[in-house]
Amino acid sequence: MPEPIDLVELRFKLSKDMENPLNVVLLQELERFNLLLSMINSNLEQLEKGVQGLSVITQDLEVIMENLLRNKVPNNWGSFYFSMKPLNRWMEDLEMRMKFFLQWCHKGLPFVYHLNCFSYPQGFTTALLQRYSRKSFGANIVSIDKLDFDFIIVQKIESDITDYAKDGAFVSGLLLEGAAWNEEKMHLCEPLVMQLETPMPVIHFKPTIKKKTTPPNVYECPMYYYPNR
Repeated sequence: MPEPIDLVELRFKLSKDMENPLNVVLLQELERFNLLLSMINSNLEQLEKGVQGLSVITQDLEVIMENLLRNKVPNNWGSFYFSMKPLNRWMEDLEMRMKFFLQWCHKGLPFVYHLNCFSYPQGFTTALLQRYSRKSFGANIVSIDKLDFDFIIVQKIESDITDYAKDGAFVSGLLLEGAAWNEEKMHLCEPLVMQLETPMPVIHFKPTIKKKTTPPNVYECPMYYYPNR
């Protein structure tokens, strides 16, 4: 099991840069994962004592034990983030997520963010918009409701990206289902035979101001044009 992260030490480390919304997201994510790890450890310890006859196995522990035998994720564990994976792959996924956040804690903001590691990805994308608004407009902060994203495919593999995005962030971890990405022609294409999922390349989530759109005039639309009336 991954070890929980010391949030007191992390808050002290980030205290000088708490105005950065991404650091707030990091703390919020780790609070959720620490709760999850604490619950898993507690359940497994109680279950082990129950199997050894040192304590009573409650009905909740019986359900957890049955899920473990069937390679299913117990409901109270799976409620922290949505996943359809069996237990063994879910545990590998949990370890991958914790590894990403540990590197973030020790090395600072990553060059590429793994979107599939967040339990609440919308909080991360909202933080990107907040950061762009504060950085680009200063005292005249633009509401994030007036901002949107451009999604630009990055023609580099993740390991070759050694600098931060000027605005927004480089993001990986997205998958295509029923399609693939042609790196040479830079467009979607048919997947290979029996290939159900394919990884997307790194994408630049670039904040931008929403373009104003005006609703079309129905009287100028060809389908509403009647020359004889």
